[in-house]
Amino acid sequence: MSLRAIGGRLFKHGASILRQAQRGKPAGKPTTRKISNISKPVEQVSTPVQKSDFLRNNRYHVFRNIGIQVSQRAKRVLIDDVLNRVSRSSECGVFKGISQRGLYGNSGPVLALVGFAVVGQGLLTKDEELEGVCWEIRECMSKIQSNRDSRTQHPSSDDSPLTVKSFVFGKPIAKGANAVVYSVNYASEAENLRQGSQFPLALKMMFNYDIQSNSLAILKAMYRETVPATVYYNRHGITDYEYEFLNRTRHLPAHPNIVKILSVFTDFIPELEQCREMYPAALPKRIDPEGEGRNMSLFILMNKYHQNLQEYIASSPNLPLRTSALLLTQLLEGVVHMVANNIAHRDIKADNILLELSDPKSPLAVISDFGCCLADKSTDLVVPYTSFDIEKGGNTALMAPEIISKKPGPFSRLNYLKSDMWAVGALGYEVFGAPNPFYGNRNTRLLSSTYKDEDLPSLPSSVPGLFNRLVKNLLRRDPSDRLSPEIAANVCQLFLWAPNSWLDENTKFPNYEEILEWVLNLAAKILCEAGNFKEGNKLTCVEYLVISTFLCRVKLQRVREALEWVRHGGV
Repeated sequence: MSLRAIGGRLFKHGASILRQAQRGKPAGKPTTRKISNISKPVEQVSTPVQKSDFLRNNRYHVFRNIGIQVSQRAKRVLIDDVLNRVSRSSECGVFKGISQRGLYGNSGPVLALVGFAVVGQGLLTKDEELEGVCWEIRECMSKIQSNRDSRTQHPSSDDSPLTVKSFVFGKPIAKGANAVVYSVNYASEAENLRQGSQFPLALKMMFNYDIQSNSLAILKAMYRETVPATVYYNRHGITDYEYEFLNRTRHLPAHPNIVKILSVFTDFIPELEQCREMYPAALPKRIDPEGEGRNMSLFILMNKYHQNLQEYIASSPNLPLRTSALLLTQLLEGVVHMVANNIAHRDIKADNILLELSDPKSPLAVISDFGCCLADKSTDLVVPYTSFDIEKGGNTALMAPEIISKKPGPFSRLNYLKSDMWAVGALGYEVFGAPNPFYGNRNTRLLSSTYKDEDLPSLPSSVPGLFNRLVKNLLRRDPSDRLSPEIAANVCQLFLWAPNSWLDENTKFPNYEEILEWVLNLAAKILCEAGNFKEGNKLTCVEYLVISTFLCRVKLQRVREALEWVRHGGV
């Protein structure tokens, strides 16, 4: 068998072989472990096993120990062999880390090492085999991201439904036309509150003027708000008939750039601080005789974020280029995730983008407020438009031209495949420090229904030409002239992490092997260093999240297409 075939089979079957070797582990204890907390090797059995005992009681444990020892030896051989074949001094620290972490836990670093060595030696030459390695990377990174997301579970220790009484309320954070948001903490943490702790969560209370005070009626009317909520998969606090309805709607899997909703419930509207001053009309008559609201509404528990994008830009008008690039990349990654799950947000604007600012220079951006989204399981992102009664979406100023200009008719369709990306392109002006051309005075602003491509202004001269081209491409009137969300996100990822020479059209175009080597280096770095953010680290936590999000969906052909656009694509 040729070396190339051996390499291909190793990648195709290596992970399953290692899993089969460890199949004997007791239920409930996963075979993969946290990279930052690697357990010690399993000690060998020091006493001989009698045949009768083996047949009666110990067969399982003996095979389990043999499997683990074989797995460890196999990993050790692979690691030693690869380390001997890798000669790049710049990556020595990374590979030493993989050697230590990969022996007794996650096999992902081992696959990254083997992949790097095999590609470096030229054993894999066919494009489909290289894509097979890329598939292994996507699987590995997706599992890591899934494990990270699953660690935030419903907080109630007794698995009981949440109600308004489950929380202690702090100050109001924000108020919009349809809801108010308060900072909260769990009532069970009241003792900590008295000791000076903060309110780490946010509870969004929807205003209810017309819907009867019935849980199912409220959920039916406001189900779009709950699209990012994973709570329904756990069925906390909802009845069977409510769950059956919710199963008929799409739900968005967890993603770093989508707002994290921890729970959703209906309850009676309470009298809260500043409620009479901030939203008197939304209060029920039992609280304010002049109120117009109903007694019950929908409550959404989510992570607490520091600012929205509009506030952040206003407070930091001269953002560093890298910060702006990170923000645009995260917005595009969020759109890629929504499109992949057949969901259109339809109301992307600066005050619907929330930011977590633990590191102000590397903010975590999430897309929030899904009240106008398209998320019906009965259709995809191209829907019939037979009547003016069909809702198009939210903010008309940032509504894509193919949506706002569409007229209803028997064969008319609304195509939302690239509409959210168009809105992100408009936000690109704000992110890079320029006025949004679709806002402002009606006599000077552009209208999405009538503007021409040549009317689009350029970004400031301090911004690289690549982003000027990208933003203008996202805002092309004809959606077929725009990049796909995935390619657009890849362009940003390449700007942030790829070698500078790749973006220069005068240098040699990287081949598949070189692209895969770069991807493997990113994967190795994430596997070894993510979670160990010490002083002097070049990358921040958010930057690691951005890279891991890219690796969860990376395809070599899509990276190559993005590179070709960077080098040769027009505006």
